[in-house]
Amino acid sequence: MLASSSDLAPAVEGLWNAWEIHCLIVVSLLLQVLLFLFAGWRRCCASPILGTVLWLAYLSADSVAVFVLGHLAVHASEPGHQLLSFWAPFVLVHLGGQDTITALSRQDNELWKRHLLQLAIQTAVAGYVVGKASWPDRRLKLAMVLMFISGFFKYAERIMYLFSARPNFLNSPISWKLMEDGAKEAMEKTLVRMSKGSSSSSAMSGLMEAFSLSTNNMAGDTPLNKVATITLADDGKLPDMLKEFQSRKFHHKAYEYVGALLVYCYRRLYTKQDAMGAIVLVPSGRQPDDTESNDHRRESPPSYRIRRAVFETIFYGLPTLFPYVAIPMALALFVASEKGSSTGTSRADIMVSYLLLVGAVVLEVCSVANFFLSYTCLSDLHKNQWSEQLGQYNIIKGANTSPLCRLVCGRDVERITIPPITKEFILDSLLASGTRKEWNIASTRGQLALRKWPTLKSLEESVRSGVDFPTTVLIWHIATCMCSRHTDGVTASIYGVVKEPKQLMSMELSNYIMYLVFKCNVMLTTTSQVLHDEVLLKIRRDKDAVMEIFPQEINKVVEHEESKEEQDGIQIEHEESKEHMKKLHQSDQVLYSPDVLLDRAREVAQELINGIRDEAERWELISAVWAEMIYYTAPRCGAAFHYEHICTGGEFITHVFVLMYLLGPFLPPPAA
Repeated sequence: MLASSSDLAPAVEGLWNAWEIHCLIVVSLLLQVLLFLFAGWRRCCASPILGTVLWLAYLSADSVAVFVLGHLAVHASEPGHQLLSFWAPFVLVHLGGQDTITALSRQDNELWKRHLLQLAIQTAVAGYVVGKASWPDRRLKLAMVLMFISGFFKYAERIMYLFSARPNFLNSPISWKLMEDGAKEAMEKTLVRMSKGSSSSSAMSGLMEAFSLSTNNMAGDTPLNKVATITLADDGKLPDMLKEFQSRKFHHKAYEYVGALLVYCYRRLYTKQDAMGAIVLVPSGRQPDDTESNDHRRESPPSYRIRRAVFETIFYGLPTLFPYVAIPMALALFVASEKGSSTGTSRADIMVSYLLLVGAVVLEVCSVANFFLSYTCLSDLHKNQWSEQLGQYNIIKGANTSPLCRLVCGRDVERITIPPITKEFILDSLLASGTRKEWNIASTRGQLALRKWPTLKSLEESVRSGVDFPTTVLIWHIATCMCSRHTDGVTASIYGVVKEPKQLMSMELSNYIMYLVFKCNVMLTTTSQVLHDEVLLKIRRDKDAVMEIFPQEINKVVEHEESKEEQDGIQIEHEESKEHMKKLHQSDQVLYSPDVLLDRAREVAQELINGIRDEAERWELISAVWAEMIYYTAPRCGAAFHYEHICTGGEFITHVFVLMYLLGPFLPPPAA
């Protein structure tokens, strides 16, 4: 038995040596097929499994291709394997990647110099491989030349799109800027498009809007309002336009249009698809969009615009279009060439060569079809624009999750499908703020909503600018949980006995902002993170501590409401608590002590329940406060956050950010 095992090892080794290069080049092709088929799914799917598979495929594709090219440089000249040299150009084609994915993440776009160096090195190695080979048939040699040029162009094209999608280029003066009409006309066209959804206008006009969006707001950390909306707001015309738009109830279509724009942004930043459309179909000398002004058309002399259009079509179009023509020609030449037994070529090498050629042709044809379908079948293109999910993090639930489960399963974070009522509420609140000319809503944390209740002083203190935003979120999150447990004097679960529509919505928005701040590190400070961890530890350490967060004094207000004597006693206790909290507000202890933070959250909950006896009004206020926190968070997530998350399923906060950008000067000034 031992002897047979020892004899088996050399046989397996010999078999691997004979088929190693064949297997690797086929694996390289299969990785390209995998990336073409599934790369687009990450835009509308937040599955970590899909993300991991694409991550492995994306990184392995380049590594396997480089490994294959190195082996070809060593073994291509072996007797009986002269056709291996023909495979070297295919490695360049594979390194060029697929139109459905140029970059896996934002950081890949910034690494364009690394790919440029690899282009020079791998092109030289591929040239060495094909240069030392003998090509007895001129048709085979011509096929090799066509594939080599195609591979070089595809790899260079990928680097060009990596370069053009990096943040520094998007924010540079030479990047393309969208010209606008007059303020009123531009806003009217925007509202019309939003009322019609993703099929509002031509794909090219949506692409141009997405170019403006990605250039102005995903390139740096300072979001910019549109000039048109600022002008209209100053003239006083915008509130009436927003009021009319709100009355027509175009909520679903508005979100559909925003989703379509983000689809174009995704393609602009992570694929070749819409980058190709913008560069090839839209020369810089003209504006194809219907928002082009006559003055802009006359800025440049016709001869200059023609020369520039011709130059850009040749410079950008030739590398893009050449492979689509050259690769099928190479297949035809390979079929007609001499490559049989008379040339000493193995049958396996011929079959693999056919597989590589046919695979390349199929991928190119599918890329062309995908490109044109994306501009003709918009309704199908935008059916699944993003994951439509909200991340949920509740600190009370998180305290009951073991550290091992959080590490392995991530069970302290859940994902729910965003309810339509929540999307409508956020858009309605934004439009209502515009009709009231509350353009500074992105600089408030709930102050505008609390102005309706001037007697609730502790609530105003909880959202004041002196407390950093993550701490404010933590206070209101715990207070919202307290109010949710207290429903008509009944102690319920964390989410409470849901009676009011705004109650569940408030909890979902609260959990979502907690997820953004404490799980995605949006505006998170070290102090707030430490404070959060200490509160979480305090709750987890003692199960009774959870009940202490919801003191019985809150319930006593309702249970003994008819007893004047007890009610007066509670009122005195309430006043003493307010005085105590006032002193705490004047100190910085809330930034460091979990006990003080819990006391402040208790004070907020007490004030909400005691000051607003009508439950519907109470939850109306709480939901309005969380809506303002959504508007406060959206432009402050940072360009990198929006840039990165549109390729991982998307985030609702990004859609809110785009709505604020489109509908008015809601974005805060740079200093705010």
